[in-house]
Amino acid sequence: MRRLLVLVFLLTSYFVAGQVKSPFISSDKTVADAMKRSSSEGKLLFIYFHAEWVQLCQWMKTSTFMDEDLARFFRDNALFLELNIETSIGNAEKQFFKVNTLPTMILFDASGNQLVRIEEAKNASKLLSILNTWNLEENKRLQIGNMSDKSANQSLQHLTRPALLPNHPNIIENSENIYYGIVIKYFHQHDQALQYMQQFQRQVEKKVIITQKEISKEIIQYQIIVSKFSSMEEARAYLPKLRILSISGEIIKL
Repeated sequence: MRRLLVLVFLLTSYFVAGQVKSPFISSDKTVADAMKRSSSEGKLLFIYFHAEWVQLCQWMKTSTFMDEDLARFFRDNALFLELNIETSIGNAEKQFFKVNTLPTMILFDASGNQLVRIEEAKNASKLLSILNTWNLEENKRLQIGNMSDKSANQSLQHLTRPALLPNHPNIIENSENIYYGIVIKYFHQHDQALQYMQQFQRQVEKKVIITQKEISKEIIQYQIIVSKFSSMEEARAYLPKLRILSISGEIIKL
């Protein structure tokens, strides 16, 4: 499968033989292979699940990934693994990571911890903003004991350390007016979001809510959120409970 041609074009000038290593990982590599390289190079790992027949995937390919600032981010900070779900490797990884929406993008730290999962198309500025939020030195350092000689996919099932989150020094976390939630799923249809929320509520003791966000005049995004936590630390401590259910989440301020 060919790489994203537009990104290749933008990054070509940076890669002089023997001087700069391309952030692209061959599409015939597994996520485990990619994680080994990201840990050895001390970089974030960005996984992009797509299919040629999905219109939003094509839009990202010809619009989002044309952005020079985004290309520079990958050159300097992250490795990029593109997985077409119609290939044998892509389909296997799709099943393991429970990818049900295209495009889906997942960002990992250098130790193989999931930092954020994005299940919708994003323009370059919004995607870059999300990536920069997690572009911390702590997330690019290998945490001893988190990676082993086993496949990175297997190690993901046993993670206990919550993903490192950006510091917010101006936020008083114990303020009674500030609460946090964990976003676990995105939908564009309210009926689907409501059905999922009702089913998931039976699996957890915390309250599950739906919030909506206007992406554009035509698109409304519905977020499924586990709530509500009185501090960032309380929300972080809840993440392993979700991992037991094979669910990863993104902590947000409510």
